[in-house]
Amino acid sequence: DAEEEMALSDAVATGDTREVARTMAERVVLRYQARRNRLPQRRGGYTQKASVGGHKVYLRTGEYPDGSLGEIFLDMHREGAAFRSLMNCFAIAISLGLQYGVPLEEFVDAFVFTRFEPNGMVGGHDRIKMSTSVIDYIFRELAITYLGRNDLAQVSAEDVRHDAVGIGEREPETDDDEQPDLAEVHRLAVGQAATVPRSGTSMGSGTAAGSAQIARALEEARLKGYEGELCHECGQLTMVRNGTCLKCVSCGATTGCS
Repeated sequence: DAEEEMALSDAVATGDTREVARTMAERVVLRYQARRNRLPQRRGGYTQKASVGGHKVYLRTGEYPDGSLGEIFLDMHREGAAFRSLMNCFAIAISLGLQYGVPLEEFVDAFVFTRFEPNGMVGGHDRIKMSTSVIDYIFRELAITYLGRNDLAQVSAEDVRHDAVGIGEREPETDDDEQPDLAEVHRLAVGQAATVPRSGTSMGSGTAAGSAQIARALEEARLKGYEGELCHECGQLTMVRNGTCLKCVSCGATTGCS
């Protein structure tokens, strides 16, 4: 605008080379971001087939010559025409954003953990086993592949190597690293501390350490795609959404629905 032109003219007149360089660099960056960085006619990428809650999902990607992500294609079988069209339009919108310079990290932060049907168990993927929606699965996969976000995977990369082996017996862990006892978590959650005896290294219901361990167990369950609720039958943190109710994938118990 006029003010920027005047500021640039003043900087040139006074010999302020640093200000001139800063202004010109900002213009170059803005002009670059305002242009669409199109992919080459022949581009690399991959196709990932998986199923989310029993629904097949095909994810195809297109990459720039440097290996960065430039576009995605989504295809779901046995879905209505309206749903397939919406998914195609969503993929086009994401692809345009990527080509105009929107970082993939922004899309991942916006869409991971979105929750709607279909969701639940993921089949055909070696790193992702649970997702809260198809969109959650898509951006978990993209984050793992292109951003190295292993924290969004339920299975570590080391576990899927062909030469992966067990690590044997672990050394005794400290209290800070101790994994919470699910039975104790269940006892504390339902408020039966006075009626159920403690055993082993159970957590005290009145201690900060016990509360922190319970919170960590619930958070880990949510990161794995579960609801973070305890099953009233087996006490496991493996409850998933089943319509309007919850279902335990460990024992099959529900919270009242079939």
